[in-house]
Amino acid sequence: MRSTRIRAFQGAAIAVILGLSQVSSAAVVSFTVDTTGGATGLTPIANTAANIGKYAAGSFLTLSGNISASTNGVTAASTFGVTAGSSGSFSTGNPGSLTSYYAGTLLANVTPTSIAFPGGSSLDASVYTAHYPEVSGAAVFLAPQSGGGASGVPGSDPADYGASITLKTPSLVVAASGNAALRNAVADISQTGGILSQALIGTPGTQTFTTTGNLGVALTDGDLDYNLKGAVILGQTAPNIFGTGSLAGAPIGVSAGGVGTLTTVIVDPIRQIENLMLTVPIMSTFTEEITGSTAITVAITLTGQVAAYATYQVPEPGSIVMLIFGGLALIPLGYRRLRKQYVDQA
Repeated sequence: MRSTRIRAFQGAAIAVILGLSQVSSAAVVSFTVDTTGGATGLTPIANTAANIGKYAAGSFLTLSGNISASTNGVTAASTFGVTAGSSGSFSTGNPGSLTSYYAGTLLANVTPTSIAFPGGSSLDASVYTAHYPEVSGAAVFLAPQSGGGASGVPGSDPADYGASITLKTPSLVVAASGNAALRNAVADISQTGGILSQALIGTPGTQTFTTTGNLGVALTDGDLDYNLKGAVILGQTAPNIFGTGSLAGAPIGVSAGGVGTLTTVIVDPIRQIENLMLTVPIMSTFTEEITGSTAITVAITLTGQVAAYATYQVPEPGSIVMLIFGGLALIPLGYRRLRKQYVDQA
């Protein structure tokens, strides 16, 4: 009877230790966002004319979507196009004004078997230069100016994204045309849809995880400036549409990204120091209404990836874990003594 109780206690202690060991191995890791991809082992596309508009390394998000407005009962809409005059130099490559490269910090909660993105990351979009990030270049001024500009006077300023817009009615009549610019964009990645984490598939070293249906991108900062000049329709001039609005805090849609990777390289096995490299595919959509001279509705999709790296030291077991390990080590000794007493009494 006593031996059965001792074995039961021993089994319970082992279960507690395993549970605490799993907790102690979890940690929120602060990753540095890799703009070019060089630090995370990715190969940037060569900066040649043949690769204009292409980029497959580092951290970048491409903006797509549409804008719509209603005036006098008539609704007109437009998809986002590349801003005219922002082609840049073909010799250095040009991703187009609808793509921005990102730097900053990405937070991820990493365990041996799962990864989660708790939010609180700061992914900062770069000002558009019409060059790949490996090539330095001055900011390209994009219309309209900050604040949207006055009616018919768009101006221009540096921006993270630039889009050309041609609002057309359902009968394809042009109602207004001009430009929009997204400035000061800062993004965050977090779990969505009530999903707390995603499983890491494979053994530590090279693991994968899915972002489809469980991650989203939110803008924690970002102003959309727009200035559209009304067209002449049947002899009547449509009103100009201009203004500015914040996209920060807009509801995010669940990502349909794809498969991410986590690569772990042990650089100091004695001190348990690891280099972690992370790639997160992104495709997330949100819709926001902005009130300016005329209310507009903006639907934006951000598509691309975030690559990041970190040096991480595996935490040592906590004092509670060590105490339980010590207690577990004494169990066999106590068991032998109790057994001897039981035999002597018999």
